Amino acid sequence: MPEDTYKTSDLEILIATMNRTSLDFLHTMFARSGINDFKILIINQTSENSLLHSELPNVRVINSFEKGLSKSRNLAIKNAKGSVCLNVDDDVVFIEGFSEIIIAAYNEFKHPIITFQTLTTEGKPYWKYPKKAKAHNSYVSQKTLSIEISFNVAELLKKNLFFDERFGLGAQFEDAENFVFLTDAKKKGIMPFFYPKAVTIHPPYSSSDDVAADRLLYAKAAIKTYAYKNLSYLWVFKFVFFIYRKKYIPFSEIPRKIKIGFKSISDYKKTTPNEEYR
Repeated sequence: MPEDTYKTSDLEILIATMNRTSLDFLHTMFARSGINDFKILIINQTSENSLLHSELPNVRVINSFEKGLSKSRNLAIKNAKGSVCLNVDDDVVFIEGFSEIIIAAYNEFKHPIITFQTLTTEGKPYWKYPKKAKAHNSYVSQKTLSIEISFNVAELLKKNLFFDERFGLGAQFEDAENFVFLTDAKKKGIMPFFYPKAVTIHPPYSSSDDVAADRLLYAKAAIKTYAYKNLSYLWVFKFVFFIYRKKYIPFSEIPRKIKIGFKSISDYKKTTPNEEYR
């Protein structure tokens, strides 16, 4: 066996959670696979009077007093000990044999970031995945869930690649942190790679599915500005009229929704170097 071959013992599970005081939730997550065989790092965003502790030798806990999913992800990356890490939230269930699937992917394909599939609780694919293993295109990066992203942590640290803390639940723009992360990876010379096997189960609803929510429009306008710069103004008009045609909003809501989109563009630009818009 080559010295650079990964083993399941090289895998560490990075779990983002909030306000936990007990490890009982792990029993649901690992109901099909068992807990004891895995290195686990839990980032518990909480308050100083409500801490989570672990007496399990394979489970480490960091209680964080910051807010924001991307901050949680980054804290996990900086403190990870596994060679290969998988991002997850506390509402997933691992498929039996998931660790073998992840390690097989890393031994077959030499990519620092590999993404996988998720099944819904009804046993269906979470979204329309490619049928074969492939490098990410924009569509795959846009659709990828955070719980599908794994990585070689040493390569991320070498490239100074982290989640943009302006994006994600609890941040200023509460969506699209995965797309930004995967796109930033490409900009830094790391091509994310998709592996067509499922490793997790998740309920068939995502916080990103509420298409008419002000929060989501505000976040999406920012991510379109990140991707397309000033063309994002056209996207706002297109998106608002789309949700109107689909009867998600009444006609009277159109001006207010456009204002939300334009405010997001302005707010995003204020947090971004001016030279990007010259």
